[in-house]
Amino acid sequence: MLSTSPPRSVVVAALVCAGEGIALFVTGAVLLVVEGTPQVWAFVLLLGLGIGAAGVALARGTRGARGPVVVAQLIGLGVAFYAGVTSGRPDLGAPIAVLCLGVLAGVLTRAGRDWAEQ
Repeated sequence: MLSTSPPRSVVVAALVCAGEGIALFVTGAVLLVVEGTPQVWAFVLLLGLGIGAAGVALARGTRGARGPVVVAQLIGLGVAFYAGVTSGRPDLGAPIAVLCLGVLAGVLTRAGRDWAEQ
């Protein structure tokens, strides 16, 4: 019998992704209060909502949310590279890279791939 619920690795990765979305949303709200530039805070707020929604959808078992979660993590790896290498701030880039790689590892496990292909 096929299981319709996602494996534990996918659920943990999805919840971490939802946490990333919440962090981005809070960052956008702080930017709204501190900076006030609508182009920046609106983008960060909407990005946080989208990533958070994809993480929650994946945790609830929506297979179609797997792609947006993977894309968000790949973009996050680019941000980590820029922060850690190009900007010379490995104290910011390394944690972002570890978080993104952890989510990717959770989503792309054998169990996660088998679940997504059901």
